[in-house]
Amino acid sequence: MVENYDVVIVGAGTAGTYLGWLLSKKGISVVIIEKDKRDQVGKRLDVIHFETDRIKKAGIPPPQVGYPELVGIFEEDTVNAPDFKTKKKIRALQTIIRLSYFLQRMYKIVESDGGKFLFECKFLELIFENDKIVGLFAEKNSEKIEFRTRIVIDASGTSGVVRTCLPAEYGVETFKLGPNDVMYVLLQYIKWSKPEEPYPQHLNGFIYYLAWLGPCHIENGVIIGVGQPGSYENVAKVRDDLLKKVNFPPYEIVKSEKGFTPYRRPPYSLVADGFLCIGDASVITYPFSGHGVTATWMLCIIAADVIETTLKQEGYITREQGAKFAGLYMQLSGILNFTEKEWNYLVGSNIIYRSRKGEIPEPNKEYEADMSFGEILKIALGLLGGIIKRKLSLKNVKKLLKANGLAGKIRKHYENYPENPDNFDAWVEEAEELWKQKKLVIKQYPSVAVEYH
Repeated sequence: MVENYDVVIVGAGTAGTYLGWLLSKKGISVVIIEKDKRDQVGKRLDVIHFETDRIKKAGIPPPQVGYPELVGIFEEDTVNAPDFKTKKKIRALQTIIRLSYFLQRMYKIVESDGGKFLFECKFLELIFENDKIVGLFAEKNSEKIEFRTRIVIDASGTSGVVRTCLPAEYGVETFKLGPNDVMYVLLQYIKWSKPEEPYPQHLNGFIYYLAWLGPCHIENGVIIGVGQPGSYENVAKVRDDLLKKVNFPPYEIVKSEKGFTPYRRPPYSLVADGFLCIGDASVITYPFSGHGVTATWMLCIIAADVIETTLKQEGYITREQGAKFAGLYMQLSGILNFTEKEWNYLVGSNIIYRSRKGEIPEPNKEYEADMSFGEILKIALGLLGGIIKRKLSLKNVKKLLKANGLAGKIRKHYENYPENPDNFDAWVEEAEELWKQKKLVIKQYPSVAVEYH
């Protein structure tokens, strides 16, 4: 069997479904193939969150009260220092949803606009002619299907099943994510045993432990979430360390989930002849939180316009790159060096999560630090004051400043992405030299030393 489409997307998660919808609305023929059953997609992790304003910017009809997907809409979060006494309120406009229900609603929206899905349809291999991608083979109900297409899009998640099978010389890196390339996440859905007594509210972040309390659909319940690189064992040990110190009221565990999100730089190119990768398949994740859904949606808006223009011109899509994310990933390596004592000072002294006019700060809204000279000067003086008061070590402040400087170089280099493919190899060589300067951070928790590569 042979089927013909302008675009074939592999993966019906949040990335593939959204991009498929954008393309369908433009009149482009799209099929989204997905290896799982329709009602099973998104079941691995139940509750996730989206930035509320990004839903609007993406043009997605927002979930309404009464929709089975909607857990709640919230405006504030609390950041807790490691002493569990020092706290900071921040603005965090978040819509909390149940992922599977959200996807089921999106599937109907996509189909109403002309998009097509094939579930229980597994990607097998790409089809090349004259060394260029012209389609792929997939299998459904033990039948092999040949898809002929102008563009194949890999939205298969962390497995990156299409990207990782590209020829080495095709122009997109084919690495697979290893233990040091992901943040492993453990989630416990809990219910407070004595809800009539005081208990901590959801939307509490424990920044030193990379942990949080999040809303869920369980009455008198929250999610205890913790993320760490290396292994699930690392996460479990850090979670135990947190729980020993935070002293939560009694609770029962209703259910547990685990997963992981990319934690490394993205491929140097996300695009090659007749190919594009997006979402977790392209390692597009916000480094400070592990969230990548809405960031990918913003890139999908750009990609959809480029694909539309390209198809009209009978050509191939060009390469795009995420400079902001690369810079933030490098910057994170400096922040991770600070100790518990130093984090208590950083949170309590307004050095981080600063507000401009006395309002509750809204950090990293645009995935970047867009600060005036005056704001930068205040932070510098705050760091200097911390050193003088012996609240911050000179060594760790130097590491932060060095990482920030390197982050600026990385971002500038990515923003100067070569338009001419002939200059690409030289650009990659320079990028490699910059990434080699990124330092390994070893964070010593009470029960485990965690390496952040």
